[in-house]
Amino acid sequence: MSPEERLAAIVTALEAAGVACLVMDGHAVRHYGLQRHTNDFDLTLAPEGWGDLADRLVRSRLFPGGAPVEGTSWRPRTFRRFLVGTLPDGQEEWLEFWKENHLLDPFPELFARREVAPYGGRELSFLGLGDLIRSKETERAKDWDDVSYLEEIQDARLRARCAAGEIGLAEALLWLRSRRGFDTYLAEGRLDDRAAVGAALGQTTNPITQAFLLPLLPDVAVASPVVTIEPVVERKLRSVAPGSPLHRSLIEVVRRQYKVFCQERDRADKEAIRRAQPQGQ
Repeated sequence: MSPEERLAAIVTALEAAGVACLVMDGHAVRHYGLQRHTNDFDLTLAPEGWGDLADRLVRSRLFPGGAPVEGTSWRPRTFRRFLVGTLPDGQEEWLEFWKENHLLDPFPELFARREVAPYGGRELSFLGLGDLIRSKETERAKDWDDVSYLEEIQDARLRARCAAGEIGLAEALLWLRSRRGFDTYLAEGRLDDRAAVGAALGQTTNPITQAFLLPLLPDVAVASPVVTIEPVVERKLRSVAPGSPLHRSLIEVVRRQYKVFCQERDRADKEAIRRAQPQGQ
């Protein structure tokens, strides 16, 4: 059985036991087009399935030996993991559940934005691409490797939807995060649409997107970003030629600033949880 088929079988058993969930992390990354090896099955769980999760897992028949074996978790109120199998090479398979995550919106909002697609022989529900990117904005370096690729995929998808007339250019530019996406729009002349660029700058709160678009409309007022671009960098962004080497360097300065902010935010959340736990846990 392939990893995709294994996940599909697990989700089918969970649904039969009344556990509603969305696929996240490694298998979601694989769904969106990146080859990532993983022995874990990570799911974000509907809150109503959390309180009696162990009982539901017993009813799912995923653990024929009896009660599921639960692994340790340093944040047991929001994250639980259960040993679900062992591979032929001896590596363990873990079924991991998130009740909530400080990087993500509540489950009903995630569910409304989910992406349903064939995977492992049936249709599964995955975190939407934007939500998956946010879930990867952690302190871990390997998550940021995923982010860089997922940003390119997101930009390519939005550009295709724009070309098909499903969304307007302003909506596509609202989420612009990759150099490849920017270069494609620039080469096509799409960034000459001042109204679309202005609308995107007036709404996006991501400083990376603002860094891409500001040189195109240097006099426009922008939305308040989640991370304030340093004044000297913003001034330069408002005076450089779009797509120039200096512009690209400034984008990377802002990208680095955003990454550090996200890493520190994730680290602070973890430290707060550790401090709140009783000593010895």
